[in-house]
Amino acid sequence: MVAHDPRDFIAIYAAFQAPISMFDCGDKCATYNERGVPFCCDTRHAIPTAYEEEWDYLQGHTDLWHLWHSDGSAHARGLINQAPAGQILIECLGHQFCQRNFRSITCRAFPFFPYFNSRGQFIGLSYYWEYEDRCWVISNLALVSPEYRQEFIAAYDHLFTLYPGEIRNFTYYSSKMRRDFHTRKRAIPLLHRNGNAYKISPRGERMRRIRLDDWGKFGPYRLAAEMPFSDER
Repeated sequence: MVAHDPRDFIAIYAAFQAPISMFDCGDKCATYNERGVPFCCDTRHAIPTAYEEEWDYLQGHTDLWHLWHSDGSAHARGLINQAPAGQILIECLGHQFCQRNFRSITCRAFPFFPYFNSRGQFIGLSYYWEYEDRCWVISNLALVSPEYRQEFIAAYDHLFTLYPGEIRNFTYYSSKMRRDFHTRKRAIPLLHRNGNAYKISPRGERMRRIRLDDWGKFGPYRLAAEMPFSDER
């Protein structure tokens, strides 16, 4: 069925509360943003979306959010046009004023998305790879908590019953990741529903189990890890 009741998000929010890691990832990445802001909270880098019913719920319960203010540029118009059907671009008052109980689904999920294989099965989490050079979590997948992973999966299982069209959207995005990673001759990282981690061959989709401690680091996190005596993860 399609959700028409903003109160549907009460249950989803309540069941998707676990922190992504024992560390404050915002503190980890803000160091590398010239504005001193976590990259996921900086709309120059990432603009959250909300489902229309989710937006109705947030408007009725918090003053944290407002509609994203477009500057009218061609780039901004393109972002608006790219927003998925039934979703709108939103912006918060700033990370200093975050109300964790009223974070949007996209805020809770970032940097991950539900990964679908070519058979249309939601098999786990992968990440928005365009943020590899900025997001601390992507360079520290081993520190993602099991509780967060379980709650992410349960939240999207619930969401897909309300918005079945999202299955098609994420199936397409997963196929896009396979094409891109195949071009770049890279394996796809996956935090599987079964609690293990795998790398996926983007062409044949063969899965090989991995230790997330061995997964790579990117951008400044790779450079920091290579420094002698560095305690930076």
